Amino acid sequence: MTALSRDSAVPMDRVRRILIVKPSSIGDVVNALPFLSSLRQRYPDRYIAWLVEEEAAELLLGHPLLDQVIVSGRRRWGRQLRTPFRGSPILREITACIAELRQGRYDLVIDLQGLLKSAMMVMCAGAQYRVGLAGAREGSARALTHVVPLPPGPLHAVDRYLEVARFLGADPLSKACVLPSRPEDGVQAEALLTEAGVGPNTPVIALNPQARWRTKLWEEERFARVGEILAHRHGARILVIGSPADLPPVKRIARRMNPAPFVTAGRTDLRVLMALLRRIDLLVTVDSGPMHLAAALGTPLVALFGATDPRLIGPYGCDLSAGQAGGVVLRVPLPCSPCSKRRCQIDEDRLCMRSITVEEVADAASALLATSSARQTDRDRS
Repeated sequence: MTALSRDSAVPMDRVRRILIVKPSSIGDVVNALPFLSSLRQRYPDRYIAWLVEEEAAELLLGHPLLDQVIVSGRRRWGRQLRTPFRGSPILREITACIAELRQGRYDLVIDLQGLLKSAMMVMCAGAQYRVGLAGAREGSARALTHVVPLPPGPLHAVDRYLEVARFLGADPLSKACVLPSRPEDGVQAEALLTEAGVGPNTPVIALNPQARWRTKLWEEERFARVGEILAHRHGARILVIGSPADLPPVKRIARRMNPAPFVTAGRTDLRVLMALLRRIDLLVTVDSGPMHLAAALGTPLVALFGATDPRLIGPYGCDLSAGQAGGVVLRVPLPCSPCSKRRCQIDEDRLCMRSITVEEVADAASALLATSSARQTDRDRS
C-alpha cells in the first residue's frame, strides 16, 4: 500500500468503493448514522458498505443508505474459540469474513472505532486510503493513512464523526439519523401494547434499568419506585424493557412494583424495540443503547448519568442543562465523576448514581410528559 502524508486530503475523485468500520456498540452505531447520511448525501453514486458486529447488525441490515452490510461475529468467535472442539467452524467463519473484506476492493476505509479490533479490520480490507480520528487508542492509528484532527474541548461522538465527514468533503447539511423500519415491526410492537392493556389514551412509559457497565446502574428499588409514582400520577402503563440477559434484574424490579408493570425484556429484537420506542410517550433510562435509540427516534427521555460524560456520549439533541430538546439528563457533579470507569474506584455503591433521587427522576419525567402533551394539543388544534 502506498505511503501517504497524513495531512493531505483524500482524493475522493479516485474513490468509488467505501467501507465504514464501526463494529459496536448499539449506541456507537446509532451515533455514527448522521455521518452515513452526510456521506451518502455528498456521494450518492459511491458504493458504501459498513462492517458491524452481530449485536448491532439489525440497525443496519436493509438500511436504505447502504449498499452492503458485513456482519462480524467477533464477540461470539472469542467465546466459542475458548470452547473445546469449536475451533474449526469458527476459524472458517473468520476466514470467510476476512475474504469478504478483501473481495470488496475498497478504495477508502473509514475507522470510526479507533481501537485495535477495528484497526485489524481496516488492514484486512487492504484499501489505499485509510481514515480515522485523532486520539485513536491501542496503537490503531498506525493502520491509518489520514488522521482527522479534532477541535479542542469536549465534543459529542456524533460531532466527532461528522468531523470525518467534513474531512472527506461531505460537510453535513443536517444531522439526520436514519434508522431502518419494517411494517411488521410496528405490528409486533402494537401487539405487545395490546397485550399490556394499553388503551388509545393511555400514557405509556418505559423503564430501561440495564447497561453493560456496573457503574452506569441505578438501584433497582429506585427504578421500581419511579415506575409506581408515574403509574399513579399519570395513569400510565409502565413497561420494563431489556434484552434476554436483562431478565433477572427486570423481573426483580417488576416484583417490587404495584401496579405490576408489563415486561417486554427478552421479547423484542432491535427492530421491534425501535418500533416500541417510537410508540411510547417517555423512556426513563440509564446510559445505554436504548437511550441512544430513543434520542434518535425523538422519543422524550430522562437519562441518568454517573460514570460517563453526557457531553461526549449523552442522548444527542438533549439539552444537558435544562432538558428543552425532548430529553433531560440527570447527573450529580462530583469530583470523581465522570470517571469513565467500568468499576468504581472509590465507592462500590456508586455514589454518583446513588445521588440521583427518585423524586428528581419522577418530577423530570412528569415535566416532560406535560410538555409533550401540550405540544400534542397544539398540533391537534392546528
